[in-house]
Amino acid sequence: MTLRGWKFVITMSLAGLVACGDGAPPEEVRSTEVASPASVPTETLGGGVLTRVHDGQAGSPHVQVAWDVEGAEISITYGRPYLRDRAVGDSVEPMDGSVWRLGADEATTLVTSRDLMLGAAHVPAGEYSIWTITNGDTTELIVNNETGQWGTSYDGSHDLGRTEMHVGTLDVPADQFTLFIENSALRFEWGTMVASVPIMVH
Repeated sequence: MTLRGWKFVITMSLAGLVACGDGAPPEEVRSTEVASPASVPTETLGGGVLTRVHDGQAGSPHVQVAWDVEGAEISITYGRPYLRDRAVGDSVEPMDGSVWRLGADEATTLVTSRDLMLGAAHVPAGEYSIWTITNGDTTELIVNNETGQWGTSYDGSHDLGRTEMHVGTLDVPADQFTLFIENSALRFEWGTMVASVPIMVH
């Protein structure tokens, strides 16, 4: 290549650098950039991080909600029914004297990475189904070792333990069932009913 040819190549290269004067890649390269994961909004529910699981058979969405409680990773997977003008304790569970799945469809599942105290019940790290039973003015939380069953297939012979819940009344009724973990307590809101039990991490 002649000296004149080399001058032409150098001149064209410098022109390319000037065109990208700010040092940024050409426009066609910029268009392939992927948004940072940090820019994707995180859904929350009941004080925890929400993952949608599937739509229920009768329109009750199923979710998994995860919390970090004093270093324990706790998640609950459950169906969230709607009241739709029905009354809790009358035409909708929990009904007096019967075990309730604490949600809709499949049995509600709790997973914990560390040992817990749920009220008076000691719960080792692991996976469990959770239920309630109401008798008169008393509602108990039931922790059961069996998981993966349908929500009407409760077997008390697999119970790990039971503990009484504190029950109160909501000023504004909750039309959709929600489980919460916050302020060192597990609680649910359903209609005008709110029930809770303290959580302590070992």
